[in-house]
Formats: sequence, C-alpha cells, structure tokens
Amino acid sequence: MEQQQYWQPAMQPQGTPVRRVVQPQIEPLPFQAREAINVLRGNIQLSGYDLKTIAITSAVAHEGKSSIAFRLAKSMAALGKKTLYLDCDIRNSMTMSYYNIQIKTVGLTEYLCGRESMANIVYKTDDQWMDMIFTGASAPSPSELISGPLFEQLIKWTRENYDYVIVDTPPVNAVIDGALIAKRCDGSILVIESGLTERKQAIQAKRQLEYAGIRILGTVLNKIGTKKSGYGYGYGYGYGYGYGYGYGEDRKSKKNAGTKKKKKAK
Repeated sequence: MEQQQYWQPAMQPQGTPVRRVVQPQIEPLPFQAREAINVLRGNIQLSGYDLKTIAITSAVAHEGKSSIAFRLAKSMAALGKKTLYLDCDIRNSMTMSYYNIQIKTVGLTEYLCGRESMANIVYKTDDQWMDMIFTGASAPSPSELISGPLFEQLIKWTRENYDYVIVDTPPVNAVIDGALIAKRCDGSILVIESGLTERKQAIQAKRQLEYAGIRILGTVLNKIGTKKSGYGYGYGYGYGYGYGYGYGEDRKSKKNAGTKKKKKAK
C-alpha cells in the first residue's frame, strides 16, 4: 500500500526535525450544517483573489468562533487547498481540549518570545492539506507579543506557504488582541450568537473593527435554531451564515425613520 504523502511548506530550514502529526478529534456534522460552512467558504472565495489570511472573531466569548474557524479550515482543506489553522487566542484558547489533543505542544507564544523557530511550531494533522499552530504557553501580555515584528513575519510566511490561513482571534470587545491580530489579516468574519449576543455588543464589535481599518467580509449568525432568519438560515446543529454588514444597526435606523413618517402623516 502506497504511503500517503504530505505536502511540505516552502522555506523550511534545513535540519529541521520531522514535525509530529496531531489528530484532532472532531464530531461529524449533519449535512445541513456542512452546507452552511460550505456557503461561508464559497462567499469568502468570491470576495476577492487576494484573500488568504482570514480572521475569525466575535463580539464576546463563547459565541462559537473557534468552532467555526476550525470547521472553515477543514472545509478549505477539503478542496485540496493548503490550509493553516492559526490559533491566536493566547488568553483563553480551548483548541487543545475541544479536539482532544493529548501531546505536549509548543506554539505561538514560544515563537513570539524567541524560544522556538517558525517551522517548529507548525503541526501537521491527519488531513494532508491542513496544518495547525497552537497558542502554546499562556503569556502575561499577549497584546505586546502580537504587536512585535515576529508576528508580522509569521503572517508573511504563512501567506507565502499556504492558500488559506484561518486565524482564530480573541473577542474584539473583550481585549485589544483581536483587533491587533485582525489588522494583520486580509479580512475578518464576525461571529454573533443568536439569542445571546446583545445588539449593542454586535454593533460595538463591528465599530471596533471599522475603527481599526479592518476589512469586514461578513457575519456569521451562529446557533440560530431550525427556523429561517432574515440574516441567514440555521439548522439543528446551530450554524447559519449571513453575508453583509450593519448587524442590527440599519434595521433600527430604518424602523425609526418609518415611525417618524407615520407621525408626520397623522
């Protein structure tokens, strides 16, 4: 039986030891949920030829951004695209526990501190088209590490060696890290949880990204149940995709405008 061949990133330094392979344990999705992720993937691909590094963020914690980021990376890899899942949520990463990764890893923190080389923090997965970078050790001041030149060099290297880099960032309303990371990317997707995230929180997150000059590609309305929604469509598993801007903002202004017109008519 022919051994499966894994692609090798370019620019890998000579003498680098063979990297270990991690096997993320991931539950299969229902057909409808897979299709929702594929819709997200397709819309990203149709948003411009220059989009390679995509930041996935949210307004607040626990909205499902990490799950969507990972599923999106898997979906990109399923097309035969060289894909990297880059976990930048140094303060509160759940990737290791979510996907039951048992081996000891080094990651982003060790690289940004100068303790590990760039090539040594990239882990292959059992998917030949998908690699992962974990956050590594916790750090007291992630924003300072992210702001340094090493992070910029890492993003540049990933752009040169992968078709797509899916970057999992911290929530933008919680800490400055999310905006700093997304600023280095080609575009961002904002994840909003239906029924949990308040409208003002979603608007604040959108404005945070806009003030930082970050290109917003669209929003994902997550966990919306089984009913159709004006901003997307959902399934029992809880994925929905809404492509556009102005979450809640334009609707409110239009509603107010309509009320004023009715008052004038009276």
